[in-house]
Amino acid sequence: MKRLFRVLALAAAVMSFLAAAHAADKVTLGLSWLPQAEYGGFYQALADGTYARHGIDLVIKPGGAQINPGQLLAAGSYDFVLGNSSIALSAREQGLDFVAVGAFFQKEPTILIAHDDPSIKSFADLKDHPAAITGPGRATYWPLLKLKYGFSDRQLRPYTYNFATFFANPDSIRQGFLTNDRGLLERQGVKVKTFLLADYGYAPYGNLVITTRKYITGHSDVVQRFIAATSEGWKTFLHGDASKARALIRAGNSDYTDQNFDDARKVILEEGFVEGGDAKSGGLGTMTDARWESFFKSSVEAGVYPASVDYRQAYTLEFVRAEKLARP
Repeated sequence: MKRLFRVLALAAAVMSFLAAAHAADKVTLGLSWLPQAEYGGFYQALADGTYARHGIDLVIKPGGAQINPGQLLAAGSYDFVLGNSSIALSAREQGLDFVAVGAFFQKEPTILIAHDDPSIKSFADLKDHPAAITGPGRATYWPLLKLKYGFSDRQLRPYTYNFATFFANPDSIRQGFLTNDRGLLERQGVKVKTFLLADYGYAPYGNLVITTRKYITGHSDVVQRFIAATSEGWKTFLHGDASKARALIRAGNSDYTDQNFDDARKVILEEGFVEGGDAKSGGLGTMTDARWESFFKSSVEAGVYPASVDYRQAYTLEFVRAEKLARP
């Protein structure tokens, strides 16, 4: 009997050791905004157990106007945050050792919205209209628009998170997002013209997964598994049953309607935000040296960053090589 107890105790100890050895890695992801379909692939992989199957215990932290994900990443409170190429380069300029490890939007959905004015026939025609632009927009894409299309700081107006001033002035334009704002305005019977900035020279990667070099050094396997699981999540979100992701998103953002969700998911798919660009040949999440170089050079030309910034340190292709990623 004593021998049996010893055997059982040994077996229990072995099982406990194996369970600990295979315990999921706890990972925290900080969003750049509130839960919405633009983050659908991340929520999908969480909701359907894809992260768990890759050995990741993920917690998603929503963003907001009063939350600075970069500070929380630098402090070690987050393991990953989402941003775009401009954010990664700005961090590099400030001496922060942030590194982009994957891009799940090949282009950003940022747009300029104008009223359905017959005098606006091209993007350049927006240069004389009062423009409500966010602070980050003024610092990143606005200098490029000034250089390429003759936009002027005289156009700039305060940005508000509603359309009241836009509706009040038929001559005005404003920043928005193709994934949500166009559908919202159309349902209200408002005719507008929208211009996707990615089509006019401002072409950062979006939904960029950013971490720290320190985290990569100590958790490279976790990073690789996170990228792989996220890639699977986006593929399912766009082409499979996204109901679980929808439920999680709406639970975290009570103002986000089913119509908002459907609008965004449809645009993401039709416009190739996730599956277009470099992802066509390389797989979901793909980045390339050529794309980073092109974006950096255009930003330097517009005076956004000094040429001395070592942009190559702002990203790594280690985790998005074609053989490691799921293709569309």
